Amino acid sequence: MLKFADTDKPSLHLVYNMWDTMIKKLKSTIYRHEGKRDDDESFFYDMMHKILVNWLNKSNTPLHYLAHSLNPK
Repeated sequence: MLKFADTDKPSLHLVYNMWDTMIKKLKSTIYRHEGKRDDDESFFYDMMHKILVNWLNKSNTPLHYLAHSLNPK
C-alpha cells in the first residue's frame, strides 16, 4: 500500500478503497477457513477487525477524512 501511495497524484481515495477490499478479503478468508457463513460470528475475525480499525484510526486525522471526501471519485 505504501508503494502504491508513493506518487505525486491524488491516491488517498484509492488507499481507502484498498483498505476496504483488504478487510472484505480477510473476512472471506477467515470465514472460509472456519467453515462459517456470512451471518455467523467469528471471534477471530472480530478481533482482527478491531485491531485493523484501531490501527487505521490511529494513522488518520480529520484532514485525511476531509481530503478523502473532497475527491470526486
